[in-house]
Amino acid sequence: MEISTFPHYIFWSYNVHADLPDDVVAEQVLLYGDLDDLFRLSALLPTKTIAKANSKIKASGHWLKRTYFVDKIILGL
Repeated sequence: MEISTFPHYIFWSYNVHADLPDDVVAEQVLLYGDLDDLFRLSALLPTKTIAKANSKIKASGHWLKRTYFVDKIILGL
């Protein structure tokens, strides 16, 4: 997936025109994106991909408020 549709600060360690796997894009946007980026992500990727990335973040034990928000608002779980 092209990352140029998202702000550069989300993918600060990647080339601006990088083509990354969907799960990497989902994880980066879930961690560092703002609300507009989260809604854009939900329009671009299937819910299953976003849920998988959110579960991975949740399993780390960090970002729990953010993962709860994504579950309730973005994924509707």
